[in-house]
This record gives sequence, C-alpha cells and structure tokens, in this order.
Amino acid sequence: MPSHVNLRTRYWELTKECPPPPVERGDRNTWIIGNPADPLWDIDVLPLTYSDSRWSAFVVSVTEESRRRLCPNPPLEVWDGENADLVEFWYVMHYNTMLGPYLEFGVTISATYKDPKGNVFKAGYYPYMYLSSDAAVDAGRVLGFPKKMSYIRITEHGGEKGNDFFSFAMTRNGYLMHSGTGQYDDKPVTPPFFYGKTDWGKFNMKVVTRPDISSSLWQLTYIASELPAVFNIEGHRFQIKPEHTRTASGDAIDWFMQGTPFDNMGTELDVTSVTGLISFTFDLVIPVPSVLWEETYERPASWRGYATMWQYGLRQTFPISQGS
Repeated sequence: MPSHVNLRTRYWELTKECPPPPVERGDRNTWIIGNPADPLWDIDVLPLTYSDSRWSAFVVSVTEESRRRLCPNPPLEVWDGENADLVEFWYVMHYNTMLGPYLEFGVTISATYKDPKGNVFKAGYYPYMYLSSDAAVDAGRVLGFPKKMSYIRITEHGGEKGNDFFSFAMTRNGYLMHSGTGQYDDKPVTPPFFYGKTDWGKFNMKVVTRPDISSSLWQLTYIASELPAVFNIEGHRFQIKPEHTRTASGDAIDWFMQGTPFDNMGTELDVTSVTGLISFTFDLVIPVPSVLWEETYERPASWRGYATMWQYGLRQTFPISQGS
C-alpha cells in the first residue's frame, strides 16, 4: 500500500479539469444535489479522497448513560467491551480534498448493529459533526453524516520539534463550544477500542423526510474499513503516517466545553475525564456507504408537530450582555 493514496476521480484523470456542473450534463441520474445550477461539486467527486490531512483526537471517558442516549436504539447498541467508555473527540485539518481545504470536528462512539441474519457490524458512530465548509457539510449530509457549520481554529506550533504546542477551539452562533490547549509530552495514550482494527467501520444515521413531512425514512449507513474493490488496491481506506504522530497525556491538556442555546453537545456528552490526545497525519478515501437497516415513519394528515407559538424553543431566548 503506498504511503499516499491520492486516488483522484475518473473525470479529473481524463480531463485535468473540474467536472461540469449538473445543469450542463444531460444525464439527470448524475444530479444528486440541488439546485441543479449550483454547487460545482456533485457525483463526479465521489468517492471523496483526502491526502496529508492532520487528525487530532482527544480521548475522553464518557458515561454509559450518555453514550446510550446518543446512539439511537433501535438499531444500534453501544459497545460494552474493552475500553467501552473511551470516546474519540476529534479535530481535523483537511489540506487536499475534492471539496477544497476545510476544518472539521466530530465525536465518535463505539457501537454495534446485528442484522436479521445474525451478522454483527462494528463501527464508530457519529452523533455530532461540525465543519468550516458549506460544500463539505452538503456532501456529508448526502452520505448521512450529521454535519453543521461552525468556526474552528486548529494550531500546532513552537517547541524544539516545531509543533510542541497545540490549540483547538470551536464556536457556533457566537458561543464558544469547546477549547483544548496544551503541550505534547509524547506519553502513551490508550485509544478508543476501534483504533487500528480493520473489522471496525463507520456508522451514520441518515433521515430523509418528504417535503410535506408525511413520512421520514431512517437509514443506518455503514462504511467498511477496507478500500472498495473498484480501486484494485488492497488495504485500509484510512492510511496513517506514523512518523508524524504526537501524543499528550491528560495532565498536559487544558480543557473547556459547554452547552449553548443552539447546541446541546456540551451537556449531552457527559465527559468524566480527558485521558489524552493523539495527533497524526493521514490519507483517506470515503466511498458511498451501504445501507444496513431502514425504517419509514408515517405521519397522518392531521398531525401537527408545532409547539405553542413563542412558548417553547429558541425563538424567545436572546443573549444577555455581560458588559465590557
């Protein structure tokens, strides 16, 4: 397996040009995003490929109650085996992608799914994801990732090795949701159980609702860890470059997280301890996922899912000035 995957799309390999937007293509089967005239990216950039991205994973201990609450059951069961309490709380700096450069954040919880035939699928499940790029948010939602827009800052700097210090922060709608700062001490850090295991993939829960909200289709999507056969390359679709790996113990990390009026992650994710940080550089391929489970939920014409006007929700919540 080469150290750099750099698997480009067929259109780019043939033409060395950006693919034409959907409105200029005659085959409507290739239109998967609307409005047809925008955006530029579409089915021609699937599977998504990344090279030389920088992943920084805080390893945090989260209560079982919180993990179960964040993994929808049915169909998922939270992992109850070795290191079950360890959750990945990660930031990524994507430099080279088919969607342009952007920053990303997510939470990964170990979970399993057992299908009617008795097959057990094991994967990390994403209850939260935040990004700095609207194109990447759109692309992720098509594939089932629960992405939202946010402002993210990632820095590594200073020290004898050139990047001994780290600083991460994420804000949304004017509120600081999380920050983590510190210095790499290169001490051993125990990762979540799925790290490095080729039989663990990635889960997402995708919900597609009809425009008239008469029904919603729920789909559990799954991306295996192995590269799809179409690439004619054997190996893991997530290729780590170990020479760039740095670690920090829990004692070397200054941690802040809070809930906001617009995002509940800081309160729903009950973190009991921060055990460490693992940062590494990698290449990645994200193919179209498979659907393992689906259910459709119907709503009668008489259904009204509205709260009493102005009584509930965020509409009556306004930030209060704290002074200068």
